[in-house]
Amino acid sequence: MQKKYNYKIIIEYDGERYKGWQKQRNTKETIQEYIETAINTLIKEKVKLIGAGRTDSEVNAYNQCANFFTNQKIEKKKFLHSINGLLPSDITIKKIQTVQPDFHSRYSARKREYIYKITLFKKSIESKYYFHLKYKLNYELVDEFIEFLKHNEYFKSLCKNKTDKHNFKCKIYNISYKLIKSELIIKIIADRFLHSMVRGIVGCMIDIGRGKTQLEEAKEKILKGERLKTFFVPGRALFLKQIYY
Repeated sequence: MQKKYNYKIIIEYDGERYKGWQKQRNTKETIQEYIETAINTLIKEKVKLIGAGRTDSEVNAYNQCANFFTNQKIEKKKFLHSINGLLPSDITIKKIQTVQPDFHSRYSARKREYIYKITLFKKSIESKYYFHLKYKLNYELVDEFIEFLKHNEYFKSLCKNKTDKHNFKCKIYNISYKLIKSELIIKIIADRFLHSMVRGIVGCMIDIGRGKTQLEEAKEKILKGERLKTFFVPGRALFLKQIYY
């Protein structure tokens, strides 16, 4: 039997012009589609790329992780040079390494970390990577909401999933933010994320902080899994920062 090699790759991408990570029938404009096509062209073998997570349309990644199996032993330095020459400038393979046969980018992951970038004032440089927040926030309310989320495991109210095989349960390891001059950077680490969950959490956090949504009402609805009248912040300011194994 021919030996199968399992390779793990680390990917950086600007998601602005893509319809998310996952391949789709009605479009070829996905991150997975472009990388699979480049690998197939390079090694002349059809592979299936397994991603650690499905980032939404326009969402960016500093260190997305994926793996693929091949019958070939890959010369890593040459592979990186060649594949990045085939890929568009907004997708980069940063690293490739051989991993054990049982490694799975999605199921072997223990934690995922996202950051969301907010600017409190108008920006001209790199403005597309920030959400411009035009409201003043009550950070005491924001802090109380964060503490609630840290102890909550049911996120049906803060996602776009219609169904979920894990009953909309996620374990939050950390939610925090840094306010540096005119920038508010929010960090969320969890074992898994539901569709648009980070964008829903940040949107609800903003609505609570500006007084549009009452904190106690939000808590009650989240605990019951009822829909909240909140908004989902744009994907362009969201970054997948790290996958932990």
